[in-house]
Amino acid sequence: MGSIAPFRRSRVTSAVLGSCYLLILSSAPQLTHYPVERRGHVRDEVASFASSEQRRIASIAARVHHGTYSFSPARGVAIAKKGKPGQVRPIVISKVEDRIVQRCILDALTSEEAIAAQAFQPFSFGGIRKRSGDELGGVPAAISKLIECVGLGGTHVMVADIAGFFTKISKSASIDIIKKFVDDPRFMQLVERAIAIDLENARQLWRHKDQFPYGDIGVGQGNCLSPLLGNLILSEFDKRMNRGDCRCIRYIDDIIIIAPNGRAASSRYRLADKLLGEMGMGFAKDKTSTLPIPITQKFEYLGIEFSREGLRPSLKSRRSIIHRTSEAAVESLQAIRAANDIATFDAKFSVPQTLRRLSGMAKGWAHHYSFCGDKQTIVNVDERINSVYMTYLEKAQKIAESKKAKLSAAILGYRGAEGVTFEPFVWPILPPPARSSASSTTAPDTSP
Repeated sequence: MGSIAPFRRSRVTSAVLGSCYLLILSSAPQLTHYPVERRGHVRDEVASFASSEQRRIASIAARVHHGTYSFSPARGVAIAKKGKPGQVRPIVISKVEDRIVQRCILDALTSEEAIAAQAFQPFSFGGIRKRSGDELGGVPAAISKLIECVGLGGTHVMVADIAGFFTKISKSASIDIIKKFVDDPRFMQLVERAIAIDLENARQLWRHKDQFPYGDIGVGQGNCLSPLLGNLILSEFDKRMNRGDCRCIRYIDDIIIIAPNGRAASSRYRLADKLLGEMGMGFAKDKTSTLPIPITQKFEYLGIEFSREGLRPSLKSRRSIIHRTSEAAVESLQAIRAANDIATFDAKFSVPQTLRRLSGMAKGWAHHYSFCGDKQTIVNVDERINSVYMTYLEKAQKIAESKKAKLSAAILGYRGAEGVTFEPFVWPILPPPARSSASSTTAPDTSP
């Protein structure tokens, strides 16, 4: 059993906290895991923190060091699940300061070899950094392992999804596992406070109160510590599921069982259902195979479609990226149409920034699926996004032409001297001689 005392004495320094802050800052422009209606608020909060980051980081370090750091109430956002009336995905968004401390706690925990060994099982890939010596990480690593298992004799698969995974994780059970490896009461108190749920807008969410993780059961989806806690809770599940002749690959709550025959796949699925039931969890019936699937038939896992023709992005993923890029273009066009004044026009909706966003979304999507052999499918999607890109550009330019000159320029990306704070130096000249009443002040130079 070890101690995380270095977390208090040396790791919680302004430099370490600053590096965690930079990770948060670098992810702020993307915020793909945050709901659309909250992204602007989160960016504004990060920008506000950045205006005095050194002072605030030093303050955080001091408070954590002295044991006086207090986590603020988070904000809950209920995202409606498509096709499931009344059901929401409960997202918990912490304040910037709290996210920095949570990230430092995560780094301290995962740097302990015993904790990392327990949480990061060989067939678990979600919420795990690229392992030392591995070329792949995340989804590509999981898919590579799946291909390896099939190559070693897997003939049937069963795909399943753990229902409401983060809302079913026991906080106390997670803490008990960590305590097996950490003998540091003060640090453990900080961990417990970091995963506690207190929502500042609880009254506004009264309709969905039961779906947010209050009390012991459930951790915040949006808290960087939650995937680690999930991996710790399911570590014994991962070990049991990978004994014998079957393999079970898990990416957070998405699992796939690979077996040498259909009967073995069904048997291993029943074991998974039993083990999850003992932890108060279960499979989402609408996202889970009812029967073993021969690998010669089409199936999907982690947004990848597997078939005789090879690997390609799933139809759902292809439709999603086209929809999201179209949505981004429409959002910008609406802002441009509504713009009446350069002072109130948000530059993030300008043509150059929107074009960069569309291009970045397309490139990121293609890069994510770069290991798929069906390149033509990716090219076809890219052509659809290219059409969205060009149509947007044509419409935006026409709207800009109808606006006043300065606003039109701002829409097209020009901001010039706008927003510059002028602090002129004082020119130390002798007092000017007395002037007659007819004299005038020096006029500004208007020459180019």
